Amino acid sequence: MSGTRDAAPRPVDLLVTDAYLITMDTERRVFTHGAVAIAGGEIVAVGAARDVEPAVAPARRISADGAAVHPGFVECHNHTTLHTARGAFGDTISWNDVVPEFYVPYWNTVTDDEEYAGAALACLEMVRNGTTCFVEAGTAFEPEVVARAAAETGIRALVGDPFLWDIGGFTSDSPTVARAPYSTDRALGLLGGQLWRNDHPNALVRGHIAVVGMASASDELEIAAKAAADRAGVVLNQHQSYCEVDAADDDARLGRHPLRHLNEIGVLGPNCVFAHMNVLREDEVEPVLRSGMAISWNAPASMMWGVGGATGGRHAELYLAGAPVGLGSDSSNWANSFDIGRAATLAVLAARDGRCNRSMLSAEDGLTMATVNGARAVGLADRIGSLEVGKRADLVIRSDRLPEAHPVTDPIAAMLYASGSKSVDTVIIDGRVVLQGGDPVLVDAETVYRRVDRAAREVLGRMGYRTPRRWPHIA
Repeated sequence: MSGTRDAAPRPVDLLVTDAYLITMDTERRVFTHGAVAIAGGEIVAVGAARDVEPAVAPARRISADGAAVHPGFVECHNHTTLHTARGAFGDTISWNDVVPEFYVPYWNTVTDDEEYAGAALACLEMVRNGTTCFVEAGTAFEPEVVARAAAETGIRALVGDPFLWDIGGFTSDSPTVARAPYSTDRALGLLGGQLWRNDHPNALVRGHIAVVGMASASDELEIAAKAAADRAGVVLNQHQSYCEVDAADDDARLGRHPLRHLNEIGVLGPNCVFAHMNVLREDEVEPVLRSGMAISWNAPASMMWGVGGATGGRHAELYLAGAPVGLGSDSSNWANSFDIGRAATLAVLAARDGRCNRSMLSAEDGLTMATVNGARAVGLADRIGSLEVGKRADLVIRSDRLPEAHPVTDPIAAMLYASGSKSVDTVIIDGRVVLQGGDPVLVDAETVYRRVDRAAREVLGRMGYRTPRRWPHIA
């Protein structure tokens, strides 16, 4: 057992026992009959149940009934407020078209209440799928609505300032967003506006530095953002090299490949987490690895749009070379879900595509990216990502009461390849149960569904946008 065993049992708030305990600690220990004790939101004992149970006196006890228990998933890149857009456009629209034809009109009409509705659904969905922490990508006009939705659901969150960009880029045709015009003065004036949330050391909703990136940030903004992140001890998060279009924009503007340039001006570092990175050229690999920066591999979204989710990216190569590659869902992007377990599965399978190498990445690698690497990527490695004494108690209890979990041979492989998010039963964040029996504890799901359905109808209606009818012969 990790932790001190006193002569008299230690009072604790919660004991999770009878668990197939996957700690994801540095030794990757697994206890087939394990237990975790929690007090004050912190893990105070973890190990074999025969050692932990006699040492504690729990106020509450939860049995995992022999099912897997593991650290909560970390979502490294999430456009939380865009969740009202799921299902709004079909398979045939291209990435180059969807930004000017859908997203820019959406951003130019969406209200704070509608952003809140999308964020509330996103937070509920993430918790239901075993995610306990997420990074909002800096595209919420009102970050407070994301913070409010996260606090109500009980999920851990990092929020950023809204739409920090100052040059045309992002796509080959620069979008015009009325509430967030390209402006260096505007971006620098807002920079760091969410960092006050970090004043409390154990705050669940925290601030970070986010710029939009993806060929939309000047050197002045990039350097200022990195300096702000360094001063505050937080991560710098941005989109980067999503597809050939924005990579070409960066190439033309900078006269060299963007990761080389960002490294040479001092922007890359261990506290950077860049999302996507689908288009990475040979001369960019070494600076990325040497900098210690993290990458959010958003395999589901990239595969949905056909922009590097399979053989086109270098994510598996970077991961195997030691880069802290985490996982992200990006946005709802038609039929995507905020499901890091699914993202882990797709990342592992994408790494094999076209390489005839089944062992390139394993289920354990997927779980590593979803937990400890994710925590490292978002700057919280000392707090979450593994089940160890002294870390905050963010964990997921699975259920074996479904056919995909049997026969019980390899619970980690079964979780990633078979049962997926269906097996998530109970989620604990900072020592508090926020999901039990697959149902949210702190919010009413039906209220969230009604609110987001209404918000989607209203915002799409104002846009004059009609969702595609997939089966025209059905009335």
